[in-house]
Amino acid sequence: MEGKEFLKEILNSQKKFWDEKYPKMNLEEKKKYWLASTHKGMRTQGEAFGDEYSEFSKKWYDFAKEHEPDFDEIFDYVTKNLGFEFDWEEYRKRIKK
Repeated sequence: MEGKEFLKEILNSQKKFWDEKYPKMNLEEKKKYWLASTHKGMRTQGEAFGDEYSEFSKKWYDFAKEHEPDFDEIFDYVTKNLGFEFDWEEYRKRIKK
């Protein structure tokens, strides 16, 4: 599979997830999804760039809200279950840019 085809396949898979699979998830499944995604993202960003909050941005937040109207409530659950103290001030600063 060539680069363009591979990228197209990834984008199609992501679109299918957000359009078909995610809307069918119940609240607990959504919480688990966001918890795992956030934990992995923060850990990866922390290891790669030394800044675990670099994954958060206005664009990221807008995307999350577009796909999950109850995102703020779900994310509150996520931050309480990450296994470390979440810096809300740093997070808010990033998503307002």
